[in-house]
Amino acid sequence: MNLPSRRLRTVCLGLSLLVGLNARVAANPTPGLASQPLAPLAGAPAAKLFSPVPAASSGIVTENPYNDPRMWAQRYHEFEVGPIGTGVAIGDYDNDGRPDVFIVSKTGPCKLFRNLGDWRFEDVTAKAGFARAAGWGATPLEEWKQGAAFADVNNDGRLDLYVCRFDAPNWLFINQGDGTFREEAAARGLAVADASGQAAFCDYDRDGGLDLFLQTNLLSSEKFPDGQRDYLFRNNGDGSFTNVTDRAGISGLTQGHSATWWDYDADGWPDLYVANDFAPRDQLWRNNRDGTFTDVIDRAVPHMPFSAMGSDLGDVNNDGLIDFYVADMAASTHEKDMRTMADHRGKSRDYPEDGSATQVLHNALYLSTGTGVVTEAAFLAGLSASDWTWSVRLEDLDNDGRLDLHCTTGMHRESHNADLILRVMTADSAIERIRLMKGSPVLKEPNLAFRNLGDLRFESAGAAWGLDEVGVSFGSAFGDLDGDGDLDLVYTNFEQGATVLRNDSRSGRRLVVELRGTRSNRFGVGATVRLETDAGPQVRQLVLTRGYLSTSEPILHFGLGEQQSVRRLTVNWPSGHEQVFTDLAADQRLIITEPAATPPAFTGPAKPATQFTEVSAAASLVHTVREIPIDELIRQPLLPMRQNRRGPALAVGDLTGDGTDDIFLGGTPRDAARLLVATESGPYANRDAGGLRRESNLSDGPALLFDADGDGTNDLLLTSSGVGLPGNAPDYQPRLFLNRSHQGLQPAAPDALPALPISAGALAAVDFDRDGRLDVFLGGRTQPGQYPLPPTSALLRNSGGRFEDVTEEFASGLRKIGLVTSALWTDIDNDGWPDLLLALEWGTIRYWRNREGRGFEDLSETAGFAAAGSGWWNSLAAADFNGDGRLDYAAGNLGLNTPYHASPEAPALLYRGDFKGTGGSQHIEAYYEDGRLLPRRNRRQLGAQLPAVLKKFPTFDAFAKATLPEIVGADKLAAARVFTATEFRSGVFLSQPDGRYRFTPLPRAAQLSPIQGLAAGDFDGDGRADLFAVQNSYAPIPFYGRFDSGVGVLLSGDGHGGLALRSPAETGLIVRGDAKALAMLDLDRNGWPDFLVSRNSDTTLAFRNGGTGERTSFGVRLQGPAGNPTAIGARLTVEYADGTTQSAEVQAGSGYFTQSSATCFFGSPAGNPARQLSVRWPGGARSSAPVPARANHVTLSSP
Repeated sequence: MNLPSRRLRTVCLGLSLLVGLNARVAANPTPGLASQPLAPLAGAPAAKLFSPVPAASSGIVTENPYNDPRMWAQRYHEFEVGPIGTGVAIGDYDNDGRPDVFIVSKTGPCKLFRNLGDWRFEDVTAKAGFARAAGWGATPLEEWKQGAAFADVNNDGRLDLYVCRFDAPNWLFINQGDGTFREEAAARGLAVADASGQAAFCDYDRDGGLDLFLQTNLLSSEKFPDGQRDYLFRNNGDGSFTNVTDRAGISGLTQGHSATWWDYDADGWPDLYVANDFAPRDQLWRNNRDGTFTDVIDRAVPHMPFSAMGSDLGDVNNDGLIDFYVADMAASTHEKDMRTMADHRGKSRDYPEDGSATQVLHNALYLSTGTGVVTEAAFLAGLSASDWTWSVRLEDLDNDGRLDLHCTTGMHRESHNADLILRVMTADSAIERIRLMKGSPVLKEPNLAFRNLGDLRFESAGAAWGLDEVGVSFGSAFGDLDGDGDLDLVYTNFEQGATVLRNDSRSGRRLVVELRGTRSNRFGVGATVRLETDAGPQVRQLVLTRGYLSTSEPILHFGLGEQQSVRRLTVNWPSGHEQVFTDLAADQRLIITEPAATPPAFTGPAKPATQFTEVSAAASLVHTVREIPIDELIRQPLLPMRQNRRGPALAVGDLTGDGTDDIFLGGTPRDAARLLVATESGPYANRDAGGLRRESNLSDGPALLFDADGDGTNDLLLTSSGVGLPGNAPDYQPRLFLNRSHQGLQPAAPDALPALPISAGALAAVDFDRDGRLDVFLGGRTQPGQYPLPPTSALLRNSGGRFEDVTEEFASGLRKIGLVTSALWTDIDNDGWPDLLLALEWGTIRYWRNREGRGFEDLSETAGFAAAGSGWWNSLAAADFNGDGRLDYAAGNLGLNTPYHASPEAPALLYRGDFKGTGGSQHIEAYYEDGRLLPRRNRRQLGAQLPAVLKKFPTFDAFAKATLPEIVGADKLAAARVFTATEFRSGVFLSQPDGRYRFTPLPRAAQLSPIQGLAAGDFDGDGRADLFAVQNSYAPIPFYGRFDSGVGVLLSGDGHGGLALRSPAETGLIVRGDAKALAMLDLDRNGWPDFLVSRNSDTTLAFRNGGTGERTSFGVRLQGPAGNPTAIGARLTVEYADGTTQSAEVQAGSGYFTQSSATCFFGSPAGNPARQLSVRWPGGARSSAPVPARANHVTLSSP
């Protein structure tokens, strides 16, 4: 009866508001594009970037009481771990062009503030009709409220409001278009009564209506101790909803703090990340494009926070891909850490053996690769710790074109304090436990802000920017509250009113984009906007729910720095429409309307063709080598890195005499070594290697295929590794197997090798004395149970198939040189004699110059290798990266994305000494913070080994404040042996005109994880040397977590020493897990270098190189005499048409636990083809030959 007239009045009011807005929008001749000038920057420059706007002047007067007695009684546990925060929603509910603010109160009334302009707001809560909702204003208190979300649920162009409550029906307020709202949750199917946290609206099925994911937490610790199920509701198209949780495959119990829509695989369909606290693991729901979802967290991420809190998305490195950040509770200082989370880390369990992602006690910064697999860079970026964090928001706060980070922090009590936990756990009753907690101080902490400096570097900016308010802050939301084109901030606080901060940025141009959907939802939620300026690309995706319990103004903000215009702006709508605009001026608000025409069929972004293809199955190279776990902490309780599980090794060489490469894959006590023989049809055949198996607790170490006995065929030298047996156990003795043709590999005579029971880390062969026989360096990796004392290493001279230890005679300093991880025979000084280059843990790169076969001298300092510093070096590879005709050397190191940091001023330290005073030895790790020497281990860990520590520091709080000298005594530290690391970056030693070498670090993005296997050469056929590395290490004890953030890195050389990182989406090279050896070989015999990778307790991976463009590649194989049939030690140089050259050496042993093919590969670009090949043979002779046009293989015989 009255409904038609009421609807007519509503429509008229809405049209009048729209007309009023359009009156201020400048006409634009481009279809779908309108613009609006930004408000002028008023007043004098402020002292800081953000200025507080007092409630008395703004009118935003709120309270946030927590006065429900049940919070400290029957609902204590639920309150403590779940529904503690409150949120904010910012949006222009009345369509007047000014964003309004809704603020949640925990047990008091929520409030809506209408933006009147000029930083004046009116409380319109009563006018808006919220009081009509059941439960609103209940006395003496309301049920707990949580999150709030502005979203247009019925697609009428007006923002509606959804408010989540705890154990009470959620509210859905439908915007009536006349300044009022009507609560309709039950009528529309959304009156959920659960532990509701926040609603995340998104059009997941791309039908034009906003759907809803409802994140929950703990409802009843007694009935449901693991949490609740989350909900997924599909929009029926009329603003009503259907619960499709089961149908969509959403399952599992959660204790969520945030749920964020994030297209992690860049396929154009919104996926969903759910951040869960405590035991329930985070979930990453991949959108299957058919209305269903699959949790792919283990396939996509290397690890996830254990206590996941707020989360947000954005392109932090400006590579055009949307990244993701999830907060934990990691402490930002040593003192905070040692009294809280360090004790929790000390109780961490060992890693799962099923390959699943682990939970870690620090923040995660996931960098999208565009492949459905992410890397993680929180430590590298300086964002691993942000204290007890709630909301995290990635926005460009200073308008410089890079996303910065804002974090709200604090807690109602320091409930993770180890001393407080101990008092609570030993209390006599539940009532007493709650009383102790309630009587402890509130954990008031400064909020944090980090400025993005570019290149994955962030610096703390909270104090400088005025964003360091001390207190307990929860949900936060951004919006351009004054229309000047920068982002202002509102967040809620524990037991006090909300904070409102005005962004007073006066630098940096800006652009604000407002979307109006036609075929898509009306606000363009889910759309992606990309822009290009002379400074580079930027991308934003419109996602409503971000951070914690909050939604921001539904606009996209771009800081442009000094750029005055945008060259190109592209909008990709959820419907499939794409719009492109060019030559847009900065400093304006763009209103972009989606075309009304039927959109083209959505196919998603095209996947680029990759250079490499994984062919493990096709090549029959899927082999798993599993380890038997060993508890190494029994012998060395404070061991930082476990010494077992270092392989498996790979060795490539011709075992059958057919001229093609076969493969040796090292074994373990659980899975025997394998001989994989090349076949004419392509796949590799598993050859019987039973003779290599033995009953032992040791895993195989590095292996070599070379002619040990001078008969012209390759034999096998096999070492042992790890710490499965005590030091000097007979099973550590290397074993030599001679190739007896049809009889296979047979054990050599017992006296073929001297007694050297070494846990090996490196093995390399060359004819160092030019007697025609291949000699060997055997590098010791560790002394079992004695880490980090240097083990034995040895130089073995081949005396006609029998090897003698000549270390003392030729290079006595090699005997105890340190923990050897890689060895490379290479002619560093270009005198024709192979020198020895070594990588060490707790040491420098060492260069031992060959004095023409008479001995070796250490020239590490003189040649510049030592100048790089002491590190945890892992691997070595050689190539001429700078094109000067001399070989340069790549060295893999720990990287910059772990808890460890090192510099000459603040090195990483390990002390080994008698700290107990009992005549034994213990080791203690240490580091510097603000010039203070501090222990890495917590009170409980050190106290277990040094009981005096517990007596001296009876509380965790006291221990946390103490320096290491105060804890163990300065005299004991002075008397201890000290191991030092000053450089953790991987890099390249480039040859200099003066004959020295200069260390140049690899790009920061290549420092994401420890580099293990390493290979150098021309992989893309452009005539310039490239570098490929595989990464990660599962050696760290659980206290530190796995170093597993990498997926491998391919860097293209520019011929002048520069190396540029290539995207995995472009290369096709993705290596997850505990990658170890990396062998270069030609799997399909097409002249392009392919790769074979081993992974500890995981399958091998083979990658075929498909080449690039018009370029060709060819492999060169040398035929030497018996004793050295593949000419190991030869130097090959290819000259190109323009006179430039590329060089390579035939090496037996390089990288990490690796021997690559004796074939050397060279590219031949179409415009600069290879012309001439020159060889300097191991004995000093030289020869040359022209390179046949478009040859795949070249074979040269020794003169």
